[in-house]
Amino acid sequence: MSQSIFISGSAQGIGAAIARLFYQQGYKVGIYDINEAHAQILADQLGDNAKAGKLDVSDYAQWQTVLKEFSQWANGLNILVNNAGILYSGDSEKTEISAHHRTININVNGVLNGCHAALPYLKEAKFARIINLSSASAIYGQADLVSYSASKFAVRGLTQTAARDLAHLGITVNGYCPGIVKTPMWAEIDRQVSEA
Repeated sequence: MSQSIFISGSAQGIGAAIARLFYQQGYKVGIYDINEAHAQILADQLGDNAKAGKLDVSDYAQWQTVLKEFSQWANGLNILVNNAGILYSGDSEKTEISAHHRTININVNGVLNGCHAALPYLKEAKFARIINLSSASAIYGQADLVSYSASKFAVRGLTQTAARDLAHLGITVNGYCPGIVKTPMWAEIDRQVSEA
């Protein structure tokens, strides 16, 4: 029986790289992103064992819908990767409060939503993993990234706690804290800096 992986925010960048890697290893891959068109392009490039869909990670009801759909298609769920995230860079005083709130809602609540909504499926799997993408910004606070850094500290804490809470269910929870990766998100930051 093939194993499956569901990746949020996987239309580009790190998420897309994860999708390609696991597809090559024979997994059924769920490529879900707020940008459904780009997710579908990647799924079409990969082939029959890839499924794309739209997901706003801040919407718990959407999580429930897409995880049910994906699990039925893939005959279960083995790995959830909470990768979706956003970043606003700049002086925190000059950043609109709505941008700070949106960062927390997507980067923190999105991960919490995913972990919670996936539990019914992961509990049924013989091999079950949750992988949360945090950041080097969760190791120490970084200038001009106040809400992003705070959100990634929260993801780090959530991951450590979930690892303890879910171990008795046979679900392993890991987090990763990559440094700067040249993804489209960081390319946008570079553009903003060069125009300042």
